[in-house]
Amino acid sequence: MSSDPFDLPVGAMRPAKKLLKDIETAGSMILAVKSGAKAHGFVMGLTCAGVITEEQAGVILSRFDHATETRLRELVLYAK
Repeated sequence: MSSDPFDLPVGAMRPAKKLLKDIETAGSMILAVKSGAKAHGFVMGLTCAGVITEEQAGVILSRFDHATETRLRELVLYAK
């Protein structure tokens, strides 16, 4: 099993990791949601360009969604 969080071509791995880091380190709920939306756009762009399959896109989107949901929960808990 690969240590990479995504099954992407080499050229797309670096931006994907940056997007994931942006989500995980977002300092506010707005920034977390914006970073999640950027990640979705990134994946849709890769899909439309034929770089990844729809199945791969679903898996990657799930990873970004999970990271966004986790960060939003953390921000809510720390706000109290």
